[in-house]
Amino acid sequence: MQERKSQKSCITAINSKVIEIPLKGTWKISYYAANTRPHAIIEIITDDGIRGYGEASPAPAFMGETAYTIDMVIQKYIKPCLIGKNIFDIEKIHELMDESVYGSYAAKACIDMALYDAMGKTLQLPVYKLLGGKYRDEVDLSWVVGIKEDPSKAIEEAEYYVNLGYKTIKLKVGNSPEQDYQLVKAIRTYFGDKIKIRLDANQGYDYVTAIKLFRRLEEFCLESIEQPVKRWDIEGMKKVRESLNVPIMVDESVSNFNEALNVIARDAADLFNIKVGKVGGLWPAKKIATVIEAAGMRATAGSNLELGIGSAASIHFVASSRVLSYPNDLLLGIDLHQKDIVRTKFKVKDGKVSCPDLPGLGVEVDVDIFRG
Repeated sequence: MQERKSQKSCITAINSKVIEIPLKGTWKISYYAANTRPHAIIEIITDDGIRGYGEASPAPAFMGETAYTIDMVIQKYIKPCLIGKNIFDIEKIHELMDESVYGSYAAKACIDMALYDAMGKTLQLPVYKLLGGKYRDEVDLSWVVGIKEDPSKAIEEAEYYVNLGYKTIKLKVGNSPEQDYQLVKAIRTYFGDKIKIRLDANQGYDYVTAIKLFRRLEEFCLESIEQPVKRWDIEGMKKVRESLNVPIMVDESVSNFNEALNVIARDAADLFNIKVGKVGGLWPAKKIATVIEAAGMRATAGSNLELGIGSAASIHFVASSRVLSYPNDLLLGIDLHQKDIVRTKFKVKDGKVSCPDLPGLGVEVDVDIFRG
Protein backbone atom coordinates (compact mmCIF):
# COMPACT_ATOMS: atom_id res chain seq x y z
CA MET A 1 0.00 0.00 0.00
CA GLN A 2 1.33 3.42 -0.94
CA GLU A 3 2.37 5.41 2.09
CA ARG A 4 0.54 8.70 2.46
CA LYS A 5 2.81 11.71 2.17
CA SER A 6 3.15 13.51 5.49
CA GLN A 7 2.15 17.17 5.57
CA LYS A 8 3.76 19.60 7.96
CA SER A 9 1.15 22.32 7.48
CA CYS A 10 3.17 24.92 9.38
CA ILE A 11 2.89 28.67 8.84
CA THR A 12 5.82 30.15 6.94
CA ALA A 13 4.40 33.59 6.06
CA ILE A 14 1.54 35.91 6.95
CA ASN A 15 0.90 38.69 4.45
CA SER A 16 -1.58 41.48 4.99
CA LYS A 17 -3.07 44.16 2.78
CA VAL A 18 -5.52 47.00 3.31
CA ILE A 19 -7.76 47.94 0.42
CA GLU A 20 -10.46 50.63 0.39
CA ILE A 21 -13.47 49.88 -1.76
CA PRO A 22 -16.16 52.51 -2.43
CA LEU A 23 -19.75 51.77 -1.47
CA LYS A 24 -22.51 52.20 -4.03
CA GLY A 25 -24.10 54.82 -1.79
CA THR A 26 -23.97 56.19 1.75
CA TRP A 27 -24.30 53.51 4.42
CA LYS A 28 -25.80 54.99 7.56
CA ILE A 29 -26.61 53.56 10.98
CA SER A 30 -27.19 55.32 14.31
CA TYR A 31 -23.42 55.36 15.02
CA TYR A 32 -21.94 56.59 11.74
CA ALA A 33 -22.30 57.16 8.00
CA ALA A 34 -19.75 56.07 5.38
CA ASN A 35 -19.20 56.10 1.61
CA THR A 36 -16.20 53.76 1.51
CA ARG A 37 -14.94 50.79 3.51
CA PRO A 38 -11.35 49.74 4.25
CA HIS A 39 -10.88 45.96 4.31
CA ALA A 40 -8.00 44.02 5.86
CA ILE A 41 -7.09 40.99 3.75
CA ILE A 42 -4.80 38.26 5.14
CA GLU A 43 -2.84 35.57 3.30
CA ILE A 44 -1.33 32.70 5.28
CA ILE A 45 1.21 30.49 3.48
CA THR A 46 2.24 27.07 4.77
CA ASP A 47 5.35 25.01 4.13
CA ASP A 48 3.16 22.76 1.96
CA GLY A 49 2.58 25.69 -0.39
CA ILE A 50 -1.05 26.13 0.73
CA ARG A 51 -2.46 29.65 0.81
CA GLY A 52 -5.37 30.54 3.08
CA TYR A 53 -7.24 33.84 3.06
CA GLY A 54 -9.08 35.87 5.68
CA GLU A 55 -10.88 39.21 5.73
CA ALA A 56 -12.24 41.80 8.17
CA SER A 57 -13.97 45.11 7.55
CA PRO A 58 -14.66 46.63 10.97
CA ALA A 59 -16.22 50.04 11.50
CA PRO A 60 -14.11 51.97 14.07
CA ALA A 61 -17.11 53.39 15.90
CA PHE A 62 -18.63 49.93 16.17
CA MET A 63 -15.66 47.74 17.10
CA GLY A 64 -12.72 49.98 17.99
CA GLU A 65 -10.61 48.53 15.17
CA THR A 66 -9.87 49.61 11.62
CA ALA A 67 -8.40 47.73 8.68
CA TYR A 68 -5.22 49.75 9.26
CA THR A 69 -4.91 48.85 12.94
CA ILE A 70 -5.58 45.21 12.01
CA ASP A 71 -2.65 45.31 9.59
CA MET A 72 -0.39 46.74 12.29
CA VAL A 73 -1.55 44.36 15.04
CA ILE A 74 -1.10 41.29 12.88
CA GLN A 75 2.36 42.24 11.60
CA LYS A 76 3.74 43.54 14.90
CA TYR A 77 2.10 41.32 17.53
CA ILE A 78 0.35 38.28 16.06
CA LYS A 79 2.60 37.22 13.20
CA PRO A 80 5.78 36.78 15.31
CA CYS A 81 4.09 34.27 17.61
CA LEU A 82 2.48 32.22 14.83
CA ILE A 83 5.31 31.65 12.35
CA GLY A 84 6.21 27.95 12.49
CA LYS A 85 2.95 26.92 14.16
CA ASN A 86 0.78 24.16 12.73
CA ILE A 87 -2.40 25.48 11.11
CA PHE A 88 -4.45 22.66 12.67
CA ASP A 89 -3.61 23.70 16.24
CA ILE A 90 -6.45 26.21 16.23
CA GLU A 91 -7.10 26.27 20.00
CA LYS A 92 -3.44 26.86 20.77
CA ILE A 93 -3.16 29.52 18.06
CA HIS A 94 -6.08 31.45 19.56
CA GLU A 95 -4.41 31.24 22.97
CA LEU A 96 -1.18 32.60 21.51
CA MET A 97 -3.05 35.45 19.81
CA ASP A 98 -4.85 36.30 23.07
CA GLU A 99 -1.53 36.34 24.91
CA SER A 100 0.04 38.61 22.29
CA VAL A 101 -2.69 41.27 22.28
CA TYR A 102 -5.90 41.89 24.21
CA GLY A 103 -9.14 42.18 22.24
CA SER A 104 -8.45 42.92 18.56
CA TYR A 105 -11.15 40.43 17.66
CA ALA A 106 -11.36 41.46 14.00
CA ALA A 107 -7.60 41.00 13.56
CA LYS A 108 -7.83 37.54 15.10
CA ALA A 109 -10.85 36.76 12.91
CA CYS A 110 -8.73 37.44 9.80
CA ILE A 111 -6.14 34.91 10.97
CA ASP A 112 -8.79 32.38 12.01
CA MET A 113 -10.56 32.50 8.63
CA ALA A 114 -7.27 32.12 6.78
CA LEU A 115 -6.35 29.13 8.95
CA TYR A 116 -9.64 27.38 8.20
CA ASP A 117 -9.26 28.16 4.50
CA ALA A 118 -5.76 26.64 4.59
CA MET A 119 -6.89 23.62 6.61
CA GLY A 120 -9.69 22.91 4.17
CA LYS A 121 -7.41 23.24 1.17
CA THR A 122 -4.83 20.97 2.80
CA LEU A 123 -7.41 18.24 3.43
CA GLN A 124 -9.39 18.98 0.25
CA LEU A 125 -12.51 19.57 2.32
CA PRO A 126 -14.93 22.50 2.55
CA VAL A 127 -14.69 24.43 5.82
CA TYR A 128 -18.14 23.36 7.02
CA LYS A 129 -16.76 19.80 7.24
CA LEU A 130 -14.22 21.10 9.77
CA LEU A 131 -16.94 22.80 11.80
CA GLY A 132 -19.12 19.76 12.41
CA GLY A 133 -20.49 19.03 8.95
CA LYS A 134 -23.41 20.47 7.06
CA TYR A 135 -26.57 20.94 9.15
CA ARG A 136 -28.40 22.86 6.40
CA ASP A 137 -27.81 23.02 2.64
CA GLU A 138 -29.07 26.58 2.23
CA VAL A 139 -28.85 29.64 4.46
CA ASP A 140 -31.91 31.88 4.82
CA LEU A 141 -31.06 35.51 4.14
CA SER A 142 -32.37 38.80 5.47
CA TRP A 143 -31.68 42.21 3.99
CA VAL A 144 -30.71 45.32 5.93
CA VAL A 145 -31.91 48.78 4.96
CA GLY A 146 -29.67 51.54 6.32
CA ILE A 147 -31.10 54.72 7.84
CA LYS A 148 -32.76 56.88 5.19
CA GLU A 149 -34.44 60.25 5.60
CA ASP A 150 -37.15 59.37 3.07
CA PRO A 151 -39.24 56.25 3.90
CA SER A 152 -40.03 55.84 0.19
CA LYS A 153 -36.34 55.15 -0.45
CA ALA A 154 -36.37 52.46 2.24
CA ILE A 155 -39.47 50.92 0.68
CA GLU A 156 -37.85 50.94 -2.75
CA GLU A 157 -34.74 49.14 -1.49
CA ALA A 158 -36.70 46.65 0.57
CA GLU A 159 -38.99 45.85 -2.36
CA TYR A 160 -36.02 44.98 -4.57
CA TYR A 161 -34.90 42.27 -2.14
CA VAL A 162 -38.40 41.08 -1.34
CA ASN A 163 -38.82 40.46 -5.07
CA LEU A 164 -35.64 38.35 -4.92
CA GLY A 165 -37.27 36.13 -2.32
CA TYR A 166 -36.08 37.74 0.92
CA LYS A 167 -38.74 37.31 3.60
CA THR A 168 -37.10 39.28 6.43
CA ILE A 169 -36.14 42.95 6.21
CA LYS A 170 -34.04 44.54 8.94
CA LEU A 171 -34.42 48.29 9.32
CA LYS A 172 -31.68 50.41 10.86
CA VAL A 173 -33.16 52.78 13.45
CA GLY A 174 -31.88 54.65 16.49
CA ASN A 175 -31.56 58.32 15.53
CA SER A 176 -35.08 59.67 16.03
CA PRO A 177 -38.04 57.95 17.73
CA GLU A 178 -40.59 59.72 15.55
CA GLN A 179 -38.73 59.02 12.31
CA ASP A 180 -38.37 55.39 13.36
CA TYR A 181 -42.10 55.14 14.03
CA GLN A 182 -43.03 56.63 10.67
CA LEU A 183 -40.53 54.37 8.86
CA VAL A 184 -41.81 51.15 10.40
CA LYS A 185 -45.40 52.22 9.85
CA ALA A 186 -44.68 52.94 6.18
CA ILE A 187 -42.91 49.61 5.64
CA ARG A 188 -45.64 47.57 7.32
CA THR A 189 -48.40 49.45 5.51
CA TYR A 190 -46.74 48.90 2.15
CA PHE A 191 -45.82 45.22 2.53
CA GLY A 192 -48.60 44.07 4.84
CA ASP A 193 -47.86 40.65 6.32
CA LYS A 194 -45.70 39.66 3.34
CA ILE A 195 -42.46 40.16 5.29
CA LYS A 196 -41.04 39.96 8.78
CA ILE A 197 -39.62 43.22 10.14
CA ARG A 198 -36.51 43.24 12.31
CA LEU A 199 -35.26 46.49 13.84
CA ASP A 200 -31.66 47.32 14.74
CA ALA A 201 -30.97 50.41 16.84
CA ASN A 202 -27.18 49.86 17.06
CA GLN A 203 -27.13 51.15 20.67
CA GLY A 204 -28.99 54.29 19.60
CA TYR A 205 -31.24 54.75 22.65
CA ASP A 206 -31.20 54.75 26.43
CA TYR A 207 -33.52 52.13 27.91
CA VAL A 208 -36.26 54.63 28.86
CA THR A 209 -36.53 55.99 25.30
CA ALA A 210 -36.27 52.49 23.88
CA ILE A 211 -39.16 51.20 25.96
CA LYS A 212 -41.41 54.13 24.98
CA LEU A 213 -40.63 53.83 21.28
CA PHE A 214 -40.75 50.07 20.89
CA ARG A 215 -43.99 49.79 22.85
CA ARG A 216 -45.54 52.01 20.17
CA LEU A 217 -43.98 49.90 17.43
CA GLU A 218 -45.26 46.58 18.77
CA GLU A 219 -48.48 47.12 16.84
CA PHE A 220 -46.53 46.47 13.61
CA CYS A 221 -45.75 42.83 14.50
CA LEU A 222 -41.97 43.01 14.80
CA GLU A 223 -39.85 39.87 14.50
CA SER A 224 -37.20 41.21 16.91
CA ILE A 225 -35.38 44.33 18.11
CA GLU A 226 -31.59 44.28 17.97
CA GLN A 227 -29.27 46.07 20.42
CA PRO A 228 -31.68 48.81 21.56
CA VAL A 229 -29.25 50.25 24.16
CA LYS A 230 -25.53 50.76 24.73
CA ARG A 231 -23.37 47.63 24.73
CA TRP A 232 -22.42 48.03 28.38
CA ASP A 233 -25.99 48.56 29.59
CA ILE A 234 -26.96 44.92 30.14
CA GLU A 235 -29.37 45.90 32.90
CA GLY A 236 -31.02 48.45 30.62
CA MET A 237 -31.42 45.83 27.90
CA LYS A 238 -32.99 43.51 30.43
CA LYS A 239 -35.50 46.24 31.36
CA VAL A 240 -36.38 46.71 27.69
CA ARG A 241 -36.88 42.95 27.31
CA GLU A 242 -39.10 42.76 30.37
CA SER A 243 -41.24 45.67 29.12
CA LEU A 244 -41.98 44.30 25.64
CA ASN A 245 -43.51 41.29 23.95
CA VAL A 246 -41.03 41.47 21.06
CA PRO A 247 -37.86 39.33 21.30
CA ILE A 248 -34.69 41.32 22.04
CA MET A 249 -31.55 40.48 20.08
CA VAL A 250 -28.05 41.22 21.35
CA ASP A 251 -25.14 42.12 19.06
CA GLU A 252 -22.59 44.71 20.20
CA SER A 253 -22.79 43.51 23.82
CA VAL A 254 -21.22 40.17 22.89
CA SER A 255 -17.67 39.91 21.52
CA ASN A 256 -16.76 36.57 23.12
CA PHE A 257 -18.40 33.56 24.76
CA ASN A 258 -17.82 34.96 28.27
CA GLU A 259 -19.98 37.99 27.42
CA ALA A 260 -22.58 35.70 25.86
CA LEU A 261 -22.76 33.74 29.10
CA ASN A 262 -23.13 36.99 31.07
CA VAL A 263 -26.08 38.14 28.92
CA ILE A 264 -27.75 34.75 29.33
CA ALA A 265 -27.17 34.65 33.09
CA ARG A 266 -28.79 38.08 33.47
CA ASP A 267 -31.83 37.25 31.26
CA ALA A 268 -31.07 40.31 29.13
CA ALA A 269 -31.89 38.98 25.65
CA ASP A 270 -33.84 36.38 23.70
CA LEU A 271 -31.66 36.11 20.59
CA PHE A 272 -28.04 36.63 19.53
CA ASN A 273 -26.42 38.08 16.43
CA ILE A 274 -23.06 36.32 16.03
CA LYS A 275 -20.69 38.05 13.61
CA VAL A 276 -17.71 35.87 12.73
CA GLY A 277 -15.59 38.93 11.97
CA LYS A 278 -16.48 40.58 15.28
CA VAL A 279 -15.92 37.71 17.72
CA GLY A 280 -12.49 36.52 16.59
CA GLY A 281 -13.35 34.09 13.82
CA LEU A 282 -15.00 30.72 13.24
CA TRP A 283 -13.57 28.91 16.26
CA PRO A 284 -14.79 31.52 18.78
CA ALA A 285 -18.10 31.85 16.90
CA LYS A 286 -18.72 28.12 17.30
CA LYS A 287 -17.99 28.45 21.03
CA ILE A 288 -20.55 31.24 21.35
CA ALA A 289 -23.07 29.19 19.38
CA THR A 290 -22.57 26.30 21.81
CA VAL A 291 -23.19 28.55 24.83
CA ILE A 292 -26.38 29.85 23.21
CA GLU A 293 -27.59 26.37 22.30
CA ALA A 294 -26.93 25.14 25.83
CA ALA A 295 -29.22 27.93 27.07
CA GLY A 296 -31.99 26.81 24.70
CA MET A 297 -31.80 30.03 22.70
CA ARG A 298 -31.36 30.85 19.00
CA ALA A 299 -29.22 33.13 16.88
CA THR A 300 -28.51 34.72 13.53
CA ALA A 301 -25.26 35.60 11.76
CA GLY A 302 -24.74 39.24 10.84
CA SER A 303 -22.42 41.26 8.65
CA ASN A 304 -19.74 43.92 9.12
CA LEU A 305 -20.06 44.63 5.38
CA GLU A 306 -17.50 41.93 4.56
CA LEU A 307 -16.92 41.00 0.96
CA GLY A 308 -16.48 37.51 -0.47
CA ILE A 309 -13.97 35.99 1.96
CA GLY A 310 -15.71 37.08 5.15
CA SER A 311 -19.14 36.28 3.72
CA ALA A 312 -18.01 32.77 2.79
CA ALA A 313 -16.76 32.17 6.34
CA SER A 314 -20.14 33.22 7.74
CA ILE A 315 -22.01 30.95 5.31
CA HIS A 316 -19.93 27.93 6.41
CA PHE A 317 -20.58 28.90 10.04
CA VAL A 318 -24.36 29.00 9.59
CA ALA A 319 -24.47 25.90 7.40
CA SER A 320 -22.75 23.91 10.16
CA SER A 321 -24.61 25.30 13.20
CA ARG A 322 -28.11 24.23 14.22
CA VAL A 323 -28.65 27.19 16.56
CA LEU A 324 -28.31 29.69 13.67
CA SER A 325 -31.98 29.27 12.73
CA TYR A 326 -32.99 32.91 12.19
CA PRO A 327 -32.54 34.58 8.75
CA ASN A 328 -29.03 35.99 8.37
CA ASP A 329 -27.83 39.28 6.83
CA LEU A 330 -24.36 37.91 6.16
CA LEU A 331 -24.33 38.80 2.43
CA LEU A 332 -24.92 42.49 3.00
CA GLY A 333 -21.47 43.82 2.11
CA ILE A 334 -21.21 42.27 -1.34
CA ASP A 335 -24.23 44.12 -2.72
CA LEU A 336 -23.35 47.40 -1.01
CA HIS A 337 -19.83 47.67 -2.50
CA GLN A 338 -18.86 48.59 -6.04
CA LYS A 339 -16.67 45.49 -6.42
CA ASP A 340 -15.60 42.32 -4.63
CA ILE A 341 -12.25 40.78 -3.75
CA VAL A 342 -13.21 37.29 -4.94
CA ARG A 343 -14.05 36.05 -8.40
CA THR A 344 -16.56 33.52 -7.09
CA LYS A 345 -20.26 34.34 -7.22
CA PHE A 346 -22.44 32.92 -4.47
CA LYS A 347 -25.53 30.96 -5.49
CA VAL A 348 -28.54 32.92 -4.23
CA LYS A 349 -32.08 31.82 -5.03
CA ASP A 350 -35.42 32.59 -3.38
CA GLY A 351 -33.77 34.48 -0.56
CA LYS A 352 -31.35 31.64 0.28
CA VAL A 353 -27.64 31.16 -0.39
CA SER A 354 -25.99 27.79 -0.96
CA CYS A 355 -22.86 26.89 0.98
CA PRO A 356 -19.75 26.45 -1.20
CA ASP A 357 -18.56 22.85 -1.55
CA LEU A 358 -15.06 23.53 -2.86
CA PRO A 359 -12.06 23.02 -0.53
CA GLY A 360 -11.47 25.65 2.14
CA LEU A 361 -13.83 28.60 2.14
CA GLY A 362 -14.65 27.74 -1.47
CA VAL A 363 -13.94 31.12 -3.03
CA GLU A 364 -11.33 32.21 -5.56
CA VAL A 365 -9.56 35.25 -4.18
CA ASP A 366 -8.26 37.92 -6.54
CA VAL A 367 -4.64 37.50 -5.44
CA ASP A 368 -3.58 40.56 -7.43
CA ILE A 369 -4.65 42.60 -4.41
CA PHE A 370 -1.44 41.46 -2.68
CA ARG A 371 0.75 42.44 -5.59
CA GLY A 372 -0.29 46.08 -5.88
